[in-house]
Amino acid sequence: MLTDADAEAFDAAIGAWLSGLAGFTAAPASGDDRESPGFVQVRLDGKTIRGAKDAEGNQMHLLAALAGPDASTSVLAAQAEVGAKTHEVPMAPVVLGQIDLNNKIVTADALHTVKATAQHIRERGGQFVLPVKENRRALVDALDALSWKDVPVAHRSVDKGHGRVTTRTIQVLPAPPDLPFPHVSQVFLIERYVSDLHGGPISAVAALGLASPEPDRASPAELAGYVREQWSIESLHWIRDTLYQEDKSQIRTRSGPRIMAALRNLAISALRLAGRTDITEATRWAARRMDRPFTILGLTS
Repeated sequence: MLTDADAEAFDAAIGAWLSGLAGFTAAPASGDDRESPGFVQVRLDGKTIRGAKDAEGNQMHLLAALAGPDASTSVLAAQAEVGAKTHEVPMAPVVLGQIDLNNKIVTADALHTVKATAQHIRERGGQFVLPVKENRRALVDALDALSWKDVPVAHRSVDKGHGRVTTRTIQVLPAPPDLPFPHVSQVFLIERYVSDLHGGPISAVAALGLASPEPDRASPAELAGYVREQWSIESLHWIRDTLYQEDKSQIRTRSGPRIMAALRNLAISALRLAGRTDITEATRWAARRMDRPFTILGLTS
């Protein structure tokens, strides 16, 4: 039954239900053109289901959007299959098109730092924070040419854990008027330094980026937070792979793998909305009594 179901409709129904439950779909009231003072983050990322293959041997690849303020309270709001004859970039508008982007800020990896995606986001009322890497040579050159050495650090954070100290800094400038990318208000440089507990250096990484919100809508600390929070969709992928053993699933053909991925997204998102951050233990807890999953999903009277 699963392998013959309409996976696209199934994904859309689950995404809409979770988004509505989380309260992420409310658009501004009629006649109110103001944007809220804060944004709900939408994190875009792809995942390959390695155990699922079509008749030609192509593995199934899904592009998904995780929406919410942080890793512990975010839900999978949209998902779409990336066909074997295409790639993630043209599918980004398909996924984002399932979400009301008003008062949302979209983050993604550097693959999605493309003009068409940025244009789509802004046309639909959203904002974006996107990284700039070597795959966008003209942007790298434009940002590298800026006098970062003269720009003060606007925000700094320090974290200690696992025998390491991680220091992150961000410098922010207004976007150059001739920047070859649309709708950018701010550009930034994030540097991350990792040392041992005695101050010995372990690694240093620098990352450039673009942001569409004006400075009064997204401070340096908030920009740094959006960049850092992009990782939370990777944590969702990790849960699906390790706890739910997605790549080892015996459901491998037609619509089955995508529908099972949607059900895993539903389970994880529902647990998060129920206030559970320990997804492994929460899954075990829910499995001990058959009524508990219905309670989590709000399906009890």
